[in-house]
Amino acid sequence: MNDLHIIPVVLGDALQMAEDEVKSKSRKIGLTNIPYNLNLKGMECKWDKIAPPVDSNEILTLIIKAQTTALQSTVYSEVLTKMEFIYGDVKKRHPITIEKLIMINSLGQLKNEVLMKFSELKWVEVFTSAIRSFIARWYLKTNEKGRNYLRELPELTESLMVDGTINTVISGTAKQRELLIFELQAMQDKNLLRYGYYVSNTSVLSCYVTAIDDYHVHFLDGDQGGYTQASKLLKL
Repeated sequence: MNDLHIIPVVLGDALQMAEDEVKSKSRKIGLTNIPYNLNLKGMECKWDKIAPPVDSNEILTLIIKAQTTALQSTVYSEVLTKMEFIYGDVKKRHPITIEKLIMINSLGQLKNEVLMKFSELKWVEVFTSAIRSFIARWYLKTNEKGRNYLRELPELTESLMVDGTINTVISGTAKQRELLIFELQAMQDKNLLRYGYYVSNTSVLSCYVTAIDDYHVHFLDGDQGGYTQASKLLKL
């Protein structure tokens, strides 16, 4: 995708089958005596809701699913070609720019970050998060490694995933969205694919950071649960 970040393209339905199995209500998972090593300490939500690069633009969250696995390669290639023709390449339609990044600073936002990590409110962690935010704000402005982190952040953000479906968050105009939806609807009418989408004014970022001058990767979603809302439309 770029010099810093390469995304895999996964075709087939194995990942979807695994996800359906995990989400199945009939499947009971017993965690007793099972080693549990999940560590979310690197998960961060230091950034406020992010406005699109152009103030008049919108954020489009999109899920596209080919009708059959045999069609995936052809259909997804056609969809991505249409998307690039209408919106431009990945860099041009990317929702994140450094200029629009604003670090969280309210108590409510800090509490939400702690709840994401620990599933319960720990005031010591809220205080720690506030201190980390203060230090990070200074570090990003004054340190070369901090400035490098900011420069790398858009390129290390997952704005497009192909994992049996196309999942993407893009920025553009309402007119561009209408053109793309027209093309997708035409393909759906031919029984080639199904799609769901959601439009918002901002996007939200979740980050996995081992150290601010080390490995970091970022996961993008439309505001107000963009992917969740798009998946509801997909299932209609």
